[in-house]
Amino acid sequence: MNLLRHARWMAGEGHIVRILCVAESPLHRATLAHCDSQEGQEQAFDCRTIRRGTRYLALATAIHRATRLVRYGADWLWIRDPRDLDTSAWARHILRMLGGKTKLVFHQGMQIPRSKRSPYHKLRFGAIDAWVTPLAWLKEQVCRNTPIKPARAHVLPLGLDDKWFAPIPERTQAKRQARLALGLSQESFVVTLVGRIDRKKGQDVLVAALKDLPPDVHALIVGDPTLDTISDYFDEVRSYVRDNELQWRVHFRPYDIFPRNAFVAADVVTVCSTQESVGSVTLEALATGCAIVGTDTGGTAELLDHGRGWTFATGDPDALADALLTLRNHPDAIPPRIETGRGYIEQHRRDILVKRWEEVLRGSGSAG
Repeated sequence: MNLLRHARWMAGEGHIVRILCVAESPLHRATLAHCDSQEGQEQAFDCRTIRRGTRYLALATAIHRATRLVRYGADWLWIRDPRDLDTSAWARHILRMLGGKTKLVFHQGMQIPRSKRSPYHKLRFGAIDAWVTPLAWLKEQVCRNTPIKPARAHVLPLGLDDKWFAPIPERTQAKRQARLALGLSQESFVVTLVGRIDRKKGQDVLVAALKDLPPDVHALIVGDPTLDTISDYFDEVRSYVRDNELQWRVHFRPYDIFPRNAFVAADVVTVCSTQESVGSVTLEALATGCAIVGTDTGGTAELLDHGRGWTFATGDPDALADALLTLRNHPDAIPPRIETGRGYIEQHRRDILVKRWEEVLRGSGSAG
């Protein structure tokens, strides 16, 4: 969905955009919905389906993709899924041999923690004209573990739609209404965790921390179990809640495509993920003006650095409980960090990011 968001933005600025995606995939369905919308019909925006090639050495698929790009007259092939990297890299090499003009940009969403510097990797990564990464620590990782040169790596924040920046003029009243809509107590100290119900997201850490906190501290957990997976994790979390008689303090709510109410209802938002490359939830909470306590690893640590939030040791419910208790007892510590976060999140606005993307795609953007 991040890819579709940026595609909509570029089309909104007058660029001709074509989405290539696997038929009946979530991206395909969402793209068709956008094409049918009033906004989509006013843009030079359409959708074509492609076959999913094998992850490595899918030369037939690469040739097919290269011929399509020539036919479309595409200036850039913009990919985000690592599974598309190999085929797209070979397509780029083929285009170079044929004198084609299409360049390749990889929009990184995942980490590259291990070295990828074999001769094959040099050939693969050598096809990339611009590597765009959302955080500085990921750029450092890419330049250390791959043949990508720093001059080709650009740090551009992950963008948020304008709706996340809509002002909340009467915050106290908005919090009251949000809690009413979510069935939460008005007197509680509410800690919100938004994300799919998954062991890596750490819902169990929040619930375990709650056990040792005062009874007025409640947890709001918003999300559904990961689709098409077999896991007992959700049952484990709910069993822990029952065994420790926390049913009236832990509130499960289903996935919400726009969970702003969950953030507005919170006194504190927590991010308990074991390792996030860059967490959309953290960005959304910053844009909503929330106090955030997150794990001290990966993208979460960078996003909350410089006084934008608080961190705790990953997987440590006691450390999380200590941080939450401090904020419950000293709420005056919260407003300065929220204000610092507001200044930082401004760079994730659509109008700012589109200009920076255009600079990179035109070849005038400096590596940042």
